[in-house]
Amino acid sequence: MNNAATIAWRPPCRWIHAYSRTSSARSSLLDQLRLIYPSSIRPRSAIRCLSSKTPTSRKASQRAPGSQTRGITAAFPERDLPAPQIAQIFGTATLPAKLGNQILRALQDQRVSGTLDLPLPDEITRVAPPHIIDAGLAWLRSKHPMDEDAAILARIEREEQEEEEQLIRRAEELGLYKPQSGKFGSSTTKEGDVYGSSVLDEVRKKNIKESKQMEEKQRQDWLDGEAKRIEQLQARAEKLKGIQKYESQELTEARPRADPEQRPALAWIQQQHVKATSTTDASKLTTAGRLLPSLAVVALTLGLCYVFSESYEAPLHNQRMWPDIQPAAATLTAIVGLNAGVFLLWKFPPAWRLLNKYFINVPYYPYAASVVGSVFSHQQLRHLGSNMFILWFVGKKLHDDIGRGDFVAVYLSAGAFATFSSFAIRVLSNTLTVSSLGASGAISGVVAMWCILHSNERLTIAFLPREWQEKISASGSTFLCAIILGELLNFIPAFRFFAVDLWSHLAGYGAGIVLGLLWKEKKERERRRNPPSWLKSFGF
Repeated sequence: MNNAATIAWRPPCRWIHAYSRTSSARSSLLDQLRLIYPSSIRPRSAIRCLSSKTPTSRKASQRAPGSQTRGITAAFPERDLPAPQIAQIFGTATLPAKLGNQILRALQDQRVSGTLDLPLPDEITRVAPPHIIDAGLAWLRSKHPMDEDAAILARIEREEQEEEEQLIRRAEELGLYKPQSGKFGSSTTKEGDVYGSSVLDEVRKKNIKESKQMEEKQRQDWLDGEAKRIEQLQARAEKLKGIQKYESQELTEARPRADPEQRPALAWIQQQHVKATSTTDASKLTTAGRLLPSLAVVALTLGLCYVFSESYEAPLHNQRMWPDIQPAAATLTAIVGLNAGVFLLWKFPPAWRLLNKYFINVPYYPYAASVVGSVFSHQQLRHLGSNMFILWFVGKKLHDDIGRGDFVAVYLSAGAFATFSSFAIRVLSNTLTVSSLGASGAISGVVAMWCILHSNERLTIAFLPREWQEKISASGSTFLCAIILGELLNFIPAFRFFAVDLWSHLAGYGAGIVLGLLWKEKKERERRRNPPSWLKSFGF
C-alpha cells in the first residue's frame, strides 16, 4: 500500500520540517498566535491545504515499485503524446489528444509540487470523469516514478515556513515579538557579538545623527541670521522716517555673529540679545495705538494709589515684619531692594527679553505696563546708586511727614505720571527711538513734595559743615525753584553734562508739587473739622 495518502492526510509535525531548529521562545509565540487567530483568518496551513476534494481512488492508488528510491522530481516529455498513446493510457478513443496531454501535465505538476490532494483546474474536471484522471495518474506513476512523499513533505515544510513568517510579521506589528535586528528577516548577529545587533543602539545612532543634523542647521541659520536681520532693518527704515536714524545706526554697528562651536559664551550672549531686541514691525502702529494703552495703565495706577493711600492703616508695632527697624527705613529698604533686584536681572542675558518688554519704555513699540515697570529699572550702577542715595536721604524725611501709605502712593503715582509724560512727548514729536528707564521721575516727585511741605521753612544741605549750613540755607520753595532751574539748563547743549530724561524729571517735579499742595489742603481741612481740644473749650 502506498503511504502517500497517509502522509498527505497527516497533520504537519514540528519535528520533521526544516524549522525544527527554531528556538523554544519563537515556537511558544507561534503556538499562542495560532490560538489567537482562528483558522478562518490565519494564513493557509498545511493541514487545510491538504484537505482533499478529489476522489479517494487518487489517494489510494498504488505507486510503481522502486519509486521510494527516486528523486522528488521526474522528467516528463516536452512534446505532446500522440493520439493512439493517449487512447491506450486512458482506455478510450473518444478523449481528445490535446485534453489528454493537458491532464497528464497537470497531474505531473501536482506530483512534483506535492499537491495531489488539490483539485485539478475547472476546465479539466468539467470534461474529464474521475476514472479518466485516475488512469492518467496510474500511468504517470508507472512510467515516470518519483518520491511523492518527499514532495509532500517539502510542500508541508514550505507552507509551514510561510505560516511562521506571516505569524512572526503579525506579532512584530502587534509588538508581541521583536527580533534582535529590529526588523524581521534582517541580520540578527554581528561579528564578535553573540547577542546580535541591538535595537537600542540603532535608535540611538539614528537619534544622534538627527540631532547633529539639527544642530548644524541651527548653527548655520544663526550665522546667516545677521544678514536677514539687516535686511529687515533696512525695510523698516524705509517705512518709518522716525526710526531711520536709529536703524542706520544699528546697521552700522552690526557685527558678524560668533560661531557657537568656536566661541560658545559670546554666541550665547548674542542669541539672548537677538531674542530681546526682536520686536514686531510697528511701522503701521498709530499715535493713538501707542498712547492709549499706556494712558489706561497710568490712570489705573493713579486710582489704585489713591485707594491705597486712603485705606492703608499702619500695623501695630508687634505686627510689623521688621519691628526693630523704623517704618521709613523698612519702606525704603524694600524699594531699594526691588530696584537692586531688577538691576541684577539686567546682568542675566536670558532675562533681557522680559526686561525689554516691561522694564524699559520704548516709544517705537511700547508695552503699556512698562510705564510702571521702568520706575524700578536701572542698567548702570552709577544711575542706580545716585537715585537710591537721593531717595534714601529725602524719602526718609518725607515718609516721616506723611506716613507709609501716602509715601508709597506718591512714589508710584509720580513715577508712572513722569514716565508717561516723557513717553507721550516722544511719541508726539515722532522721536520713537529714545528709550527711558529709572526712578528719577518718582524721586523728583518725592523731592518736590517735600519742598512744598516745607516751603516756608529754612532748609539746608545736611552733609555741609555747620558753619556753612547757616550761610547756605533757603526756604523749601526756593530750593525747589533752584533745582528746576538747573534741570531747565540741561536743554542748552553747553550745560548738558549727562544724558538724562529731562521731560520725566520735570513731570515728576510737577506731580510732586500738585501732590504736595493737595496733601497740605487735605490736612488743613482736617484741622478745621477737628480743632484742638483747648479751642473747643472756648466754643470754637
